Amino acid sequence: MKNLETAQKFASLLNARDWNELHDLLAENFTARGPTLALNREQIIHYLQILITAFPDMEFGLTNFEEKDGLMVSKGREKGTHTGRLDLHPLGIEVSLPPTGKTFELPETIYMIGAAGGKVIYYGEEEVAGGGLAGLLAQLGVEVP
Repeated sequence: MKNLETAQKFASLLNARDWNELHDLLAENFTARGPTLALNREQIIHYLQILITAFPDMEFGLTNFEEKDGLMVSKGREKGTHTGRLDLHPLGIEVSLPPTGKTFELPETIYMIGAAGGKVIYYGEEEVAGGGLAGLLAQLGVEVP
């Protein structure tokens, strides 16, 4: 599978909430880095499950990939409605928030996926003001300690 196809499959599985297939698509040495967190393969699946529990309608905004400097790059916006409990304790973040009904929409962000041998080895998000998990929490009125 070509790297661009691997990135597109990653986005498709993410949108389908197919955690088992997504786990299998991630390399054992997978790393995810964003403005707030750095996560390994097991942690990213757990984090995504936490997000979908809190925001069942969440859109990740990964579309229209282009290959740039060996990375698959997409611009997009994450958004969703807070209708489930957001419990970040398993990630070491002291936040447990019951549903607020609030919506969030993060600023346009560049997402990067590194792939090799049909596996995703890296996922990253650029740091933008008001973006990432910190931006999401701020829109819900939560201050991160």
